[in-house]
Amino acid sequence: MNFATKTTFTAALLAMGLAAASPALAAAKDTDGDGVPDTAEPLLHTDPLNPDTDGDGLNDLKDDNPVYLADPIKADGAAAPFAIKEALVENNYDYVAKKDATDHLEVQIANSSAKDLTGFSIYYTIKDVDTGTTEAFYKKLDGFVVPAGMDARLHIDDTGLPGHFRADLNSIYATTKSAKLFTVEVKAEGFQPLSITINKDKGGAEAAD
Repeated sequence: MNFATKTTFTAALLAMGLAAASPALAAAKDTDGDGVPDTAEPLLHTDPLNPDTDGDGLNDLKDDNPVYLADPIKADGAAAPFAIKEALVENNYDYVAKKDATDHLEVQIANSSAKDLTGFSIYYTIKDVDTGTTEAFYKKLDGFVVPAGMDARLHIDDTGLPGHFRADLNSIYATTKSAKLFTVEVKAEGFQPLSITINKDKGGAEAAD
């Protein structure tokens, strides 16, 4: 299924024999309470632990495209006092544990100002280079702080650690082996956003050894 096109979520459910009115669906486990059973979430590329996978404010069951939303970030505000110093989607490294980390989206932000920066949000797209399928996600990075004159790294994964924000582990990033093109846009409240593109080699998201 290509979620870059306007395919309704209800139609997708029906196509897989998961009609919302069926007793089997109603009785199935639904961890995040979005109305989509956990067993169906991998088929739809949605997150069983997040009722709003793409971050557009709509419950996944009611969302026409539950893993795609148009860019909600506004290109306004003062010049950004920060820079994207590095962005990774593979070959990640855990500097605390001093070992390789599972592939995930990681962005290092450098704050050149004399004040701590907060109020960050991120919008990123993932495009399958072979099929053209595109997914897009938006997150408010609550609690993420880049100290004055310093760097900080934000992570989109499933570790739950400070500075780490939940990834959709059923996304095409994790479930297909094709090469990917990422576009990442980061904004701090009151400042203009910055963006970067990242190429991901074929092979899917690799787990750390």
